[in-house]
Amino acid sequence: MQALRKWVITFVISCTLCCAGVLFALWAMNDFQGLGLGVAGTSALVLGIIFSVALGVGLMGLVFASDRSAKDEEVHHLNTRSRE
Repeated sequence: MQALRKWVITFVISCTLCCAGVLFALWAMNDFQGLGLGVAGTSALVLGIIFSVALGVGLMGLVFASDRSAKDEEVHHLNTRSRE
């Protein structure tokens, strides 16, 4: 479980750095003016990106944790036995 925790932390940090890099690149290219957004639009864009990435990272972490716990296999075996 310790290896999974280390992997999830590494994944979260790398995703955060990638998002920060994209946002920095957008900022460097004319301070978000090329998008035609005001302050409210830019704030909504940044918050939307952050929450979307956080949701994706959280769900993928749950998928990997579920796969490694072998609970899915137990349920699959119970379903195949009940059909016989």
